[in-house]
Amino acid sequence: MAIAMTPQQEKDFDEKGYIILEDFLEQAELDRLLSAIDEVRDRVRQVEGGGPNDPFTIRNALAQHEAFLDLIDHPKMLPLVVDAIGWNIQIRTTHLDYRPPYPKDLKPGAIGVGDGDDQKAGYNNLGWHPDLSGKELFEGPSLDGRLPFMEIKVFYVFSDLSESNSGNLWLMPGSHMRPLQEWREMRGKSDLSEAVELRLKPGAAVLWRTATWHCVGPNLSDKTRKIMHVGYHYRWLRPADFIEQAPELISKSSPIRKQLLGALASKDNPLGTSPEFQPHSQYWITKNPDDVPLRAWAEAQEK
Repeated sequence: MAIAMTPQQEKDFDEKGYIILEDFLEQAELDRLLSAIDEVRDRVRQVEGGGPNDPFTIRNALAQHEAFLDLIDHPKMLPLVVDAIGWNIQIRTTHLDYRPPYPKDLKPGAIGVGDGDDQKAGYNNLGWHPDLSGKELFEGPSLDGRLPFMEIKVFYVFSDLSESNSGNLWLMPGSHMRPLQEWREMRGKSDLSEAVELRLKPGAAVLWRTATWHCVGPNLSDKTRKIMHVGYHYRWLRPADFIEQAPELISKSSPIRKQLLGALASKDNPLGTSPEFQPHSQYWITKNPDDVPLRAWAEAQEK
């Protein structure tokens, strides 16, 4: 039984691979996040250099500011996340993307191909792809040629992406159900009439299956693209952005947040009660319910 998704949202998530949530963030939340982005931008410039018009990406962004950390268990989003992928989850990635407008003389590549001067300049406009599908990432068993359902992401929009060519996220509806071989044969080129350019206002959010083919368009607007992705996957998979989060971050977190950060709340050995002779990862089969408080939370929401 769904906690928060409407029947139409469940249908869209299953069939299209995503649901759009307009006006998801309150203005006060948005203002706090934009202020946090400015703080992080200044630290990046101070440490790594770069000019005011240079793009950058921050991985494990949740560790950079409390405002970003608060997104991983946002009280309105967490029920939707659990509806989408269940309670036995943790964070795989949080990445912040800051992309100023293109210089006037920078020629963008074709949408979804990733072969233009913008790619060479560091704007990372990848070609069409599903996540977890590259040669180094996933060459394991498939489900009739399709990627298995391993993760979801929430796409948070902090700047105005309501106009075309503002660095918009593009999605191919229903492509998560298509065989990977189709994607490989496409070689980055696709009929854009089948795709959707997400034109969203600040404060919007998109909950989506990352097996859905996607790409990022050029930012030919006069506004800086400011977005974040928060990725969730199953606890028995390895995160992409961290091995372990900092102890000080874990110590100040709620039980549910600790689970999402990949920590075990119990004092038990992570390899179980007999680690010498019968090691058994507590991320695989969890014996202590304190390590997965999201389960009891989800069950309570259903009543």
